[in-house]
Amino acid sequence: LLAYWPLTFGVFSVKNDAIHYFLPYRFQISETIRNGEWPFWNPYIYLGYPMQGDMQSGAWNPIVWIFSLIGRYDLTLFHYENLLYIFLGAVGMYKLTNRLVEHSQTALLIAASYMLSGFMLSGQLINWLAAAAFLPFVIHYYLQTLRSASYGNAIKTGVALFLFFTASYPSFVIITGYLLLSLLIITIIHRYRNKEANIISWKIFILQQLLIAMVFTGLALPAIVSYIDLLPYYHRGGGTSYQDSIANSFEGQHLLSLLFPSSIKVNDFVSSTDVTCRNMYIGLFAIIILAVFPPKLTRRNILLICLAIFSLLFSLGDVTPVRKICFNIVPLMDTFRHPSQMRLYFIFAMLLLVAPGLKRLLSTDLATTDLSKLKKLTWGITAAISVITLIAIFKSGVFRQISGFQLTQLRNFIKNIFDSIKLSDAIAVNGLIQILFLIAFLLLLRKPFINKRIFVFLWIANLFIIAQLVLPATFVSKISPKEINRFIHTSPNGFPAKGLEKTIGENSKDALAHFDKFGLAYFYNKKIGISHITNSPSFLTKQDELIENSFLYHYVSSLPVVYMADSLVQLKDSASLDLVGNCHYAFIDSLLDVKSRCSTGDTVIIKQITASSFEIETQNKLAGFLVLTQNYHHHWNAFIDGKETFINKTNISFMGIEVPAGKHTIVFRFVPGNTIKALWMMLATLILLFMIGIVSLIRQSRITSQ
Repeated sequence: LLAYWPLTFGVFSVKNDAIHYFLPYRFQISETIRNGEWPFWNPYIYLGYPMQGDMQSGAWNPIVWIFSLIGRYDLTLFHYENLLYIFLGAVGMYKLTNRLVEHSQTALLIAASYMLSGFMLSGQLINWLAAAAFLPFVIHYYLQTLRSASYGNAIKTGVALFLFFTASYPSFVIITGYLLLSLLIITIIHRYRNKEANIISWKIFILQQLLIAMVFTGLALPAIVSYIDLLPYYHRGGGTSYQDSIANSFEGQHLLSLLFPSSIKVNDFVSSTDVTCRNMYIGLFAIIILAVFPPKLTRRNILLICLAIFSLLFSLGDVTPVRKICFNIVPLMDTFRHPSQMRLYFIFAMLLLVAPGLKRLLSTDLATTDLSKLKKLTWGITAAISVITLIAIFKSGVFRQISGFQLTQLRNFIKNIFDSIKLSDAIAVNGLIQILFLIAFLLLLRKPFINKRIFVFLWIANLFIIAQLVLPATFVSKISPKEINRFIHTSPNGFPAKGLEKTIGENSKDALAHFDKFGLAYFYNKKIGISHITNSPSFLTKQDELIENSFLYHYVSSLPVVYMADSLVQLKDSASLDLVGNCHYAFIDSLLDVKSRCSTGDTVIIKQITASSFEIETQNKLAGFLVLTQNYHHHWNAFIDGKETFINKTNISFMGIEVPAGKHTIVFRFVPGNTIKALWMMLATLILLFMIGIVSLIRQSRITSQ
């Protein structure tokens, strides 16, 4: 809470993707849930969006559901969700480390390093933080399952996998899946080679694996079905090119972040990698401990070393052949970008490798040789950092600015420092801080034994202070959360139909007015709008086609969300059409048997909308063609006076139906039947797990009382 104080106390806002994508999507999910609906569809996002199928939207994330029930989802709740994931990551890392080394102080420091590591401090992408939160739980409970006959650990693994799957970025699910598969194969091989040492029968072992699969599938089935449903509709559903797959690779120059984290964002350090993908810091003392007490080459440590090496090589993108080999050979490795994500697994593995040496330092009086080695290495690192820092100070402009500092110009002084920081400045500032900690550690080593409390303080203080140098560059902006919340709170409740008689263009006039502060305005103000902004990982392919078709884009913008078309025109003829008079057109792939006429007597009124439905009242003298500017999806159904009718793809991306003359009530309803069936399976699984939990508690209570 203290380390991430800008979020905790609402001083500064998160930025970039966090504001433009994650926050508005969560706001709309919250509005849907508070309206008593499942977040299947949303009418306000990009002219209608199948929220349920977006793997990153949070539509199937139980934590988002819970936060939505607390109150209307705003920036404050979003900050708390970020903090929750960071904290959960530390809890999981504590449990896993404590299980591996059986030493609580060591587990505490490793957990602190994990929650203040370069990966966590990168911010902006909340689903990356969620992956870091649940990864230790998944590994912890799966290792417990492999080493005990308990079915409880198998159930916990399945639940942890479900949370990991629904909350995190898809690539982490794929990579972790292969990690679990590797652990399973290694365990099976070990069981065959050491049959006499098997304390778990093959029957129980197999049942445990099946139980994990059943619990995970039972809980995650609605999400799985929804994701598969959306794949044909968006341009990244069929994978990505190799060139895209190496976007945002970790660059070798950013290895400097292991000692000088502020170097990730400097003006004279050219990098094609986003600033959120450059930091690999795990703590100064973690590096020292790993160097002084290298891990023994046990089976577990060899696996962790392999994971660290593989993760680092993979994260470097095209610099090594690892990413390309995986892209060409390994299934699903051609579906995601950002190789630098693998920093999470590098940090994860490195910290677990540090743990045995840290336990040795904290739990026993060091041998003279170990203490001597620790002193020599610390002196060596201190000398090396001092030389680098002195060179940086001579080249740095920060200290020249400090010499001319005047208190009356504090604000401008701080702004100038951050705007003009160079590599030499970053190394100088970071280096001086690291030297101070190294000197304090060397003073601690003068005694024949290490004062553990002081060492713990130094470890956490180093992480804390370095975090403050990095947060402004990666996690937060200078915008006040109050300003963003004020705008969100002005949004009307529910799903009002009022105002939708205006044209889509009119509803979009102020869409970009404050884009840097809170993204697209119509994501919040309950106006169905349009823009050329495509900031979504699952942006629909047909929407892209509409944006590229200038004529249709402007024509759709010039009309309300619902209108009655007087004339039907084939899509291929749209560009050559000369718009005259008061005729309204609909553009379709093939002409229907609807007579062209220009009528001004038709009325179309939206009576009611919800997240997944539109109720429309029409009055027309002649048969016509009703257009609803909501993206087409095969789960949409349309009814005229209660009778189902066929939906035509219209205006490239939207929907239209033939309407007979007269007065009619028309209902469009989004009903994902397969997802709803899967929801019943999820509910049954939850009830079953609840009953198992109650029985388990009763049994434990009886055993305790006896």
